[in-house]
Amino acid sequence: MRLDLNLVSVLEAIMLEGNVTRAATSLGMSQPAVSNALRRARRLTGDELFLRVADGVRPTSRMIAMWPELHRSLATIRTSIASHRFDVASNATTFRLAITDSIAAEAVCNITLELRAASPSARIAFALHTNADSIEGIERGTLDCAIGMFPALPRSLNVQGLFTDKYVCIMKKGHRLSRNMSLDDFVESPHVLVTPSGQELGVVDGWLSLQGRRRNVIAIVNHFADAMKIVAESDLLSCVPSRFFTRNQNVLVAPDHIVARDLPFEAENILYKMVWHERAHAHPAHQWFRALVADACRAQKGSGNRGTVRRAGKA
Repeated sequence: MRLDLNLVSVLEAIMLEGNVTRAATSLGMSQPAVSNALRRARRLTGDELFLRVADGVRPTSRMIAMWPELHRSLATIRTSIASHRFDVASNATTFRLAITDSIAAEAVCNITLELRAASPSARIAFALHTNADSIEGIERGTLDCAIGMFPALPRSLNVQGLFTDKYVCIMKKGHRLSRNMSLDDFVESPHVLVTPSGQELGVVDGWLSLQGRRRNVIAIVNHFADAMKIVAESDLLSCVPSRFFTRNQNVLVAPDHIVARDLPFEAENILYKMVWHERAHAHPAHQWFRALVADACRAQKGSGNRGTVRRAGKA
């Protein structure tokens, strides 16, 4: 049993790191010891488990099939053992967080600095959030939690509201629509759409579709910063979260070079959420980390509203 658990820990580390050398470092083992453990696991399962690629290794279909239960079981064991002896100062956990582009510029720095100050031995790895990738990563165990808007979530995930915002329409200062903009003006003007996934529909497009309208998107970019820079040098419009515009309008472009206007139609506020899997819900290190992340995000917003935790399938 001890040998099997050691092998499982090695497989988990390789899966999370995607690289045998990095897995050895995270485990505090030598690379030959990790390679030897992988060979024993291959003999035990009758499968290669990981195949070499240019930048490390990738899992086989057998390993991918094993992964959810393997990771869930280890998390359960660790929670049972660690629940009464978690110490923040000596915590050496590696946390993996996906975060949406619109708040990453501030949040990544703040979270890293706060984690470093409170838990010097801990590590953090950030990923760019998209709804599909974050949900898949959390369910597979390659992500611990994610922050985004998440229009729909599986029932297996927990969710906590962090803060609300709204979308605004941005344009170059002096744009012909800066004084007055109708819905017809809005949809007929050329737009830059921001979507990390590269899909051709965003949140604003979903709202427009309810009214049977569609805007004239002529460019799709992955980052709000790119959209703001394009808008500042053209006649194009774009829609960005108000908070992102306020905090970046004089950082990314020349001061007072762009302006923001309310959307010319009824739109909902957007709610930023933090999402994580049930298997990590009671783990003390992850509970502490999620609280740190939530506080860091709310501090940036300046809001004292504390979101409630619930299962994704419940209202």
